[in-house]
Amino acid sequence: MVSVQAVAQHHRKEISGVVIDTAGTPLSGVNVRLTTILDTVLAVTDGNGAYRFTDIIGPEFRLTFSMIGYKILDKSYPFNFPGPVVQLLPTVLPPQQTLLKEIVINRVQPIVIKEDTVQYNMDAFNVRQNSLLEEALKLLPNVQVRRDGTVIAHGKQISRVQVDSKNFFGGEVLTATRNLPAEFIQSIQVIDYYGDMANSTGIKDSEPEKILNIVLKEDKKRILFGQVTGGGGTVDRYIGSLGINNFNDGQEFSVLGSLNNTNTSLFSYGAPTGAGARERGNSDLTGMIDPEDGVNTTNSVGVSYSDDVSDKVSIYGKYTFTNRKNRTLGNSETTSVLEGYSIVNQEDKEINTDNINHLMAWDIEAQLNDRNYLKISPNISYSEVGSQHASNNIYRRGHEQILTDRNYLADENVSTPNFDMDVLYSRAFRKPGRKFVVNMQGKYAQRDKLEDISDVSRNISMVTGEPVTGGVDVYDLTQEVKSDNQNRVGRLKASYVEPIDNSSILEISYEYNYTAIDSRRSVWDLDKERFVDSLGIDYSYFFESNRVGLVYQMEQSKRFRYTLGFAVQPLLLQGQTMDIDTTTQHRNVNLIPSAGFRFRINDESEWSIEYLGTNNQPNFSQIQPIRDVTNSQNIIIGNAELKAEFVNRITTRFRQTKLGKNRFFEAQLALNQVQNKIVTNRRNPSNTVQETSFRNTSGYFDARGYYMYSTSMINDNFQLNLNGTTDYVNNVSYINDEKNFGRNFIYSQAVQMRFMLEDMIETELNTSYTFNRTRYSLRQIDGINANSFLVGFAGKGYLSDNWAFGFDLSHRLNSGYSAFVNANPTLLNAYIEYTFLNNNMALLRLQGFDLFNQNTGVTREVSGTDILDMRNNRLTRYFMLSLNIRLQKYPSKKSG
Repeated sequence: MVSVQAVAQHHRKEISGVVIDTAGTPLSGVNVRLTTILDTVLAVTDGNGAYRFTDIIGPEFRLTFSMIGYKILDKSYPFNFPGPVVQLLPTVLPPQQTLLKEIVINRVQPIVIKEDTVQYNMDAFNVRQNSLLEEALKLLPNVQVRRDGTVIAHGKQISRVQVDSKNFFGGEVLTATRNLPAEFIQSIQVIDYYGDMANSTGIKDSEPEKILNIVLKEDKKRILFGQVTGGGGTVDRYIGSLGINNFNDGQEFSVLGSLNNTNTSLFSYGAPTGAGARERGNSDLTGMIDPEDGVNTTNSVGVSYSDDVSDKVSIYGKYTFTNRKNRTLGNSETTSVLEGYSIVNQEDKEINTDNINHLMAWDIEAQLNDRNYLKISPNISYSEVGSQHASNNIYRRGHEQILTDRNYLADENVSTPNFDMDVLYSRAFRKPGRKFVVNMQGKYAQRDKLEDISDVSRNISMVTGEPVTGGVDVYDLTQEVKSDNQNRVGRLKASYVEPIDNSSILEISYEYNYTAIDSRRSVWDLDKERFVDSLGIDYSYFFESNRVGLVYQMEQSKRFRYTLGFAVQPLLLQGQTMDIDTTTQHRNVNLIPSAGFRFRINDESEWSIEYLGTNNQPNFSQIQPIRDVTNSQNIIIGNAELKAEFVNRITTRFRQTKLGKNRFFEAQLALNQVQNKIVTNRRNPSNTVQETSFRNTSGYFDARGYYMYSTSMINDNFQLNLNGTTDYVNNVSYINDEKNFGRNFIYSQAVQMRFMLEDMIETELNTSYTFNRTRYSLRQIDGINANSFLVGFAGKGYLSDNWAFGFDLSHRLNSGYSAFVNANPTLLNAYIEYTFLNNNMALLRLQGFDLFNQNTGVTREVSGTDILDMRNNRLTRYFMLSLNIRLQKYPSKKSG
């Protein structure tokens, strides 16, 4: 918590309005008195009845209107208006002699935009009674909720959720969207959050994350609520969940628990697949089908707590435990395009995993005094994963008609303890705007892995059916692999901010980063009972960077802001192989300019453009100097001489909101050019075996854009949403040391139409089309095209106050995919529900999932000259009867 004075330094407001009489005529000469705990200001209305106050810093304010012959009027306003400029609705001053009580009719503005925040005022949206936050989000322009609960706002995924500016359950998105009742919410804010460092300094020089901040209604800040769900169905499906939440004037305590085998995501109690959710049923196409591959059995429990320990210190955090078991059956086809021919790998697989995870995450904030602020965020996690992987592979090499038959079995056990700490300290000086901020981060992760692998393959002539070389068993290895990795990551950034004048600041910063990895691996040949020295490793890797920079930022009249910066960054990459005492080292100095410009065209439109330069270091699997033959048909060779990538990124965005018309438009284009891009070099030394190594190269760039348009029609009952994305990637790879450009073009267009008649019917029609094309610069490599079309229709009808039914139908049509995995599923879900007891607190639902029994997952990935088509099993047809009971209680008022 910050003090009132500290808040005021960041939230000075301008307040204005007009005073009229009951006939609507402006009144001049009205005395207007504004009072807060920090301000007392007097103004007199002009000839147009207007008044204006500037530099108001109090947390809430009261206005008193007085004029001879008119009634004295008092109005109080809370400190929750967005933006620095507040335009109040006209104030009607009635005559003194009237005995009639005035009636003021206010129209709530649906959307309010300020610099980095889009605020949706929920009183302007028709949210059904007993809906959850997830259902409210689906009504908002330019906000989408995918069938797995992922929230996409303004083209980016929401990374975390806050309630009254505090992380709710550690920021868990699903936990908030599928537990918080919509009726508690005053407004929903979509925020571009640049991080705690930028929030303290005011310098925004990095890519922001999207977060949601839920502002509760004043009368909902002290309430005890929760829900319990239980259900059983065919094919031994079951669900059970319990959630209890207590809000008490800033103190929050929540306990959530669940067990199910319906692919319900972590803490998503009341999800569509959770059987018993109070959602409208027409969510997002196959809203009741979880798109996760495989079938999960999940047991989880979590506790969240937040409180203001004192006037200066607040804490909030969570602990969660999850045990998830997954069984995935699938097949895939990978085409590796080489010079004049291809190697095709067709695979049938079964993977079983058992994952146990503990996580504890906390935040401690302390406003030590008016000038000093401290935030400490420790996180501890521990996981254990056991898995069994079995696959049968058929490799075909085109022009030589060679086939490789491979059977692969592996048992893995992995344990991973992790710890990280984030500390932020900020000091404000006597001169307004002068600050010193330091941020320190430290992470430690250890990964211990034990594998038992059986890998048997043979090469056969596709013409004769006989072994090609080396007899039937060309490759036969049964091995035990033990790996031990320790990762240490550190970061320190110190920033000094000096105001130049009232509209500009200068930042001087220093940043230090390091990554240290120690990796040990030993391979034991179980058949020959000996260590395989050539496959072992004892390697240390170290990455270090120092960055010194200057940033100048100017903001004038709230209309435009520009930022100019320059930094110098020396880099060091160093690797050392302990067993053979070999050291590799690379040094480099990057000169990094930065620039940004934001122009607010008017109250409804803004345009921005930014440039950023960043480094990407090689990952450990690319840089470790060994031959990894875990897959005997695809050998990975690390390169200890790799350099760090440097990314030049330019982003421009235009956004427009038509206030009062519920219309929103946004478009963005991002260009990336990468120097020293780390790419693959693919070789085919013999038969169907491939060797993949890594190298740095030039020539990579990509362009990615999207647009979104949303508008309401027919008295806001009809909502139209359009969104499209276009990606062009000029990828680079090597085939037998020959450079190849893979030009990948992806275009997607989606249309969503919603129609609602209150308490009668809700319908939604969705369509989307995706085109994926890849062309290669090497003439002997053919290009590929793939198309995917999806159409869905869903609806919910209300038969009475207590009875309702819903359905969800979709069909996907794919073309251009491998026949080995091709699938065009039609999915149908339906349910009927009955609500009863006081305030409809109980809901009984009978649901049918995937009635045509066709739910499968088909995806395509293109990487370099590899084309991977996959089809995996998903949750299929079952029926379930469930009961959901919602509880809600207001605590008794405090005495006195």
